[in-house]
Amino acid sequence: MVVPTYLAVDVMGGDASPHLFVSATLLFLKHYPHARVTLFGDQAAIQAALTESKTALPQSLNRLTTVHCAQIVSPNEKPSSALRHSQQSSMWMSLLALAEGRADAVLSPGNTGALMAIARHLVGTVAGIERPAICKPMPTLGRCCYVLDLGANTAATAEQLEQFALMGAALVESEGISPALVGLLNVGQEAHKGTDLLRAASERLKACSRYRYAGYVEGDALYTGAVNVVVCDGFTGNIALKASEGLARYLAADMRRYFSTNYWRKLLGFGVKHFAKGWFKGLNPASYNGALLIGLKGVVVKSHGGADGAGFYAALKVALEQAERKPHSVLASWIERS
Repeated sequence: MVVPTYLAVDVMGGDASPHLFVSATLLFLKHYPHARVTLFGDQAAIQAALTESKTALPQSLNRLTTVHCAQIVSPNEKPSSALRHSQQSSMWMSLLALAEGRADAVLSPGNTGALMAIARHLVGTVAGIERPAICKPMPTLGRCCYVLDLGANTAATAEQLEQFALMGAALVESEGISPALVGLLNVGQEAHKGTDLLRAASERLKACSRYRYAGYVEGDALYTGAVNVVVCDGFTGNIALKASEGLARYLAADMRRYFSTNYWRKLLGFGVKHFAKGWFKGLNPASYNGALLIGLKGVVVKSHGGADGAGFYAALKVALEQAERKPHSVLASWIERS
């Protein structure tokens, strides 16, 4: 018998809240019968979205519940303000469900800073971890590659970079890859390259026995699959992520433009689109939506606020997968034994 997995889903705070998110959730429930979802948000808006959706099956609705929340954390709200004044928000209430054991994972498209602050307050961090990091896999030519931090901490100490490496390695091990191969993002692979902070962090990473340390890696390692984990501060990681998403969108748009300039190219483009459907899907940033806030004592996943239905569906899959793999438990056991 398959054990059900319970997801708490905040459907407010995104650019398309909540209609696209509700519709994506119903489609997700259709494909994952062991999932149970509670939607947190404005009850009237959720009900209207449920009424309008054409993706629901009766058996899916039996696995869906809703919780009315009187507040929404706005995209521009400061984390300190959200902590003080947003206890009735969909973000707060969904994270409270995780903290109280009523959910196995949380997914939210809301304000990243507020999500991190409320999650640290309600869920807490794994003992020995100073600050959680935002982590997600990149599309690679080889093995899976997780990058962290992607924006939670714009600056990081050498000790925090060491903790990011440990968190990423625990995430990779929860997927059955052991030991993880970890690289530290730098402007070159030579030992003398980079800042004093990076050199200090490198010495710390060398001393850890929980993973294999590959040394410094350059930006192309995000896509080659040369390592399983790429470690960097949130300022660098967020720029790399946004540049990657921008490049993917540019390539897709430029390809559409190229194959629309004349009749023969349109004909060729039709064939390319048909035979390379999987490749085009892999190029779409929406396929990789859903970043894990690793380092917390539970699974919290951040969706892009501007995600479309396909993107939110992808983030739901991430939340389900990580709820079942429990990387925070692997991380906690490592730290406890060290």
